Amino acid sequence: MITALTDAMTKLIKGLPALICLTIILPSGAWANDPRRIVTVRHQTFAPYELSLKGFVNGIRQSPLSHGVVLEDYNANGDLAALDQFIQALKTRGDVDLIYSIGTQATKRMVKEITTTPIVFTDLGAPETSGVVTDWKGSGANYTGVETRNYVSIGINLLYELIAFKSIGMVYLKGSPSHEGAVAEVTKLSREIGFDYVTKGFALRDETGKKYPKEVIRKNLKEALDAVAPQVDVFYVQISATFSRNFDLFFDSFKTYQVPSAGEPTYIQKGLVIGIGRHKEKFGAQCAEYAVKILEGTDPGTLPMDVGKEFSFSLNIEAATIVGYNPSIDILGAADEIYREIED
Repeated sequence: MITALTDAMTKLIKGLPALICLTIILPSGAWANDPRRIVTVRHQTFAPYELSLKGFVNGIRQSPLSHGVVLEDYNANGDLAALDQFIQALKTRGDVDLIYSIGTQATKRMVKEITTTPIVFTDLGAPETSGVVTDWKGSGANYTGVETRNYVSIGINLLYELIAFKSIGMVYLKGSPSHEGAVAEVTKLSREIGFDYVTKGFALRDETGKKYPKEVIRKNLKEALDAVAPQVDVFYVQISATFSRNFDLFFDSFKTYQVPSAGEPTYIQKGLVIGIGRHKEKFGAQCAEYAVKILEGTDPGTLPMDVGKEFSFSLNIEAATIVGYNPSIDILGAADEIYREIED
């Protein structure tokens, strides 16, 4: 049942821009008179985040504690100032039993500012680089999460076993903890395995912190792609809302230089050839399992965080054909999903 916002919640969010806050009350039952309240938080709308949220909500619905659980969803829609305001307001509330934090921007702020309410997180690009994880065995604090340690290098290693490329390329966002962490991961992996790693970064903001106009970002992205793509056998695309919005530039570069692409599965219907990465919906479901344990009394600081094991592997046949890549029987056999066409 979807309910209207309470007067208290309305006062809480008054004046906060870019807010989507929906309260969902799951079926009443054992906790009907004393419902547990979970707030889900993310800093922007992004397809992988929505999958993680879907997995979490479904996991809570299917759990033994689903009766009498209240879910509130907050999305800052890319407004980090609004996110900060919301977190400050959240600190003063006494009615929240658990926070589900999705993405690096929300999580690194959440664990810094909120030190008593339990937090469960996922979708961190580089948990250690962002400062969230210092010990994967447990935080020793009020938070835990479901992640895969060094997931980018794991994905690229799996890709190497299937393709045995001699060189791989990547562009990245300067100043992004997840992207810069991944660059460090792959640099180390390239030395261990023996392939060439070509990369180039660019910034989304100027030295004052002001975001560049869209046309400047696209220009800088195209220059980075043109610098890397001609030099490599395969191109890896990291997860990024900026990359998703501008994937046409990636696709044009892959066509121009006839380079097969791999990376986050979220791009597979946009024209990525091989999608290889974390299974977001299953990670969300695992987070729901952690949430249930915590609501039943488990200390979140004792729960390990490197428990995300499910990877997905997908293939887009049309994208492969356009760049002249003929997938092997091994690639076809490994694919969990095969897409025949690129979405318009």
